[in-house]
Amino acid sequence: MIKIRNILGGMPGSLHWGRLGWTACAVVPLASCIDEDLSKCGVDYAAEYVVEQRLEVSLQGEIASELIRPEEQPIGRRLEQALGGVFTDVAHDIDLSFYDGNRLAWHENNVVNAASASVTVYLQRADYRNLALANLAIEPAMALTGADSDLTMAVGYRAEADTVDSQSAGLFSARMDMRLEDRNQTFSTRLYMLNCAAALVIDRNGCQPEDIRAYVEGTAAGFAVNDSTYSFGASPIVRTRRITEGGYDCLYAAMLPSADGTRAADGLWRMNVYVQTGGKTTENVITVNDPLRAGCMRIIKVRMKGDGSVEAVTPEVGVSVTLDWKPGGSHDVEI
Repeated sequence: MIKIRNILGGMPGSLHWGRLGWTACAVVPLASCIDEDLSKCGVDYAAEYVVEQRLEVSLQGEIASELIRPEEQPIGRRLEQALGGVFTDVAHDIDLSFYDGNRLAWHENNVVNAASASVTVYLQRADYRNLALANLAIEPAMALTGADSDLTMAVGYRAEADTVDSQSAGLFSARMDMRLEDRNQTFSTRLYMLNCAAALVIDRNGCQPEDIRAYVEGTAAGFAVNDSTYSFGASPIVRTRRITEGGYDCLYAAMLPSADGTRAADGLWRMNVYVQTGGKTTENVITVNDPLRAGCMRIIKVRMKGDGSVEAVTPEVGVSVTLDWKPGGSHDVEI
């Protein structure tokens, strides 16, 4: 049998063992096992999965380093709570696919709700490519496609519209080759976080806008699980969610990462902020040239002016402003 232990890690350098174990057993029908041809018989094997959340910058660390002032800390606590389902050390479910010759040989999805788990799966001897995903079952914004082959298996946005909702769960993936032989073997791999998050913290500076909305552009549209690569051909516009505390507004979203490239005139990724004040809308385009990487949290701080424009507090962030902005059809923005 293939025994798989799943361990979800916490912050870098730590390892949290789970609070609940679980076992599932699946049997693949065996052919010709009572004759002398044993090549088609299943054999028991052991394997370990280390499902480790390896974050370059933790949610708590980013909040602690960016929202230092006492008046900023309440909005920081609200943000940490809001993104707790994304930066988590608990897997709700683990989806396992085993491919033989690029074709799906066995698939199962098990609910875990824990930081560790043990699974028993019975497979025939073969050279398998094993692809794994965690938490996809609880992420309504994302869907799995092309799962019949490891060459086409991908995670992408469920909605076909240009503008999509923020993700609400931390997504993890892993891949490994498993050559099953007639001897004792142990296999191991790690599940890594494949999405990220960004937040815009606005100091209203005494202003009282009628409405504030923000959207993230320049992040990936999909993720090829077998190759561990992101696609950007139809990069979506991601809606942010808004929380307000004291004199601050925070607009945040979880999504796939940005491109990891060189500096660009219009930024590697952007946040488009629309402020309604006095019956008019001001568009603020905030450009960022630092990549937004998987497993990372990024906070950008700005200060609002009376006309609805914002100025950057975070260094090396560009802001371009259009006063009395009118929708032009290039953005699906609900103003």
